[in-house]
Amino acid sequence: MYTLNNIDGIVFDMDGVIFDTEAVCMECWLKVGKRYGLENVEYYVRLCTGRNEKDTERIVTEAYGDKHDIKKLRAEVNDEVQATLKKGVPLKAGAREVLEWLHESGVKIGLASSTRYDVIVREMTEVGLLHCFDAIIGGDMVEKSKPEPDIYITACRKLGFDPKNTFAVEDSRNGIISASAAGMMPILIPDLIEPDEEMLEKAYVKFDSLMEFKDKMLSTGL
Repeated sequence: MYTLNNIDGIVFDMDGVIFDTEAVCMECWLKVGKRYGLENVEYYVRLCTGRNEKDTERIVTEAYGDKHDIKKLRAEVNDEVQATLKKGVPLKAGAREVLEWLHESGVKIGLASSTRYDVIVREMTEVGLLHCFDAIIGGDMVEKSKPEPDIYITACRKLGFDPKNTFAVEDSRNGIISASAAGMMPILIPDLIEPDEEMLEKAYVKFDSLMEFKDKMLSTGL
């Protein structure tokens, strides 16, 4: 039985776990896709979920690069995203409460996100949660993005965690595979993507929300 007292710590993904931004990204891609007549936009956005900018660029280029200016497409999507988020980055339900609770409980917390490090720091500062993290690894700090295990291995090494004694909180297929390959205990809290058989098999446990995860840890542990 794992409790807050006998784990090394917890490493969180960001988008789709802490920030409710994946739905925003999907909406903006669909809007731009309709503008240019792009096919299968939802499929490719889901394929990019959890990956860093380099991999996202490759996937989108392979899908649409023969007919469209990819830099122009991505710039328009980014403009749509920024316009949507101009009032602030939306937090997932329970995110602030859970992170503050873990921080105040003395649990060491890491963040391993495919987003660039400087963007992570800026957004976490804006929502007042930067202080909760003992280490942050951005997608630009590792060579290979999720689903490869590099980012989680790097996070555990920086934090001094034994991966086998560390939870990784993820929402995406790429993230769950990455954390599992790093030897961690993946906690699956689905967002946009309905978990498939492989995700459920690799997950240590699945919850419907961050608050359910907190309640379980408070009551009996995992």
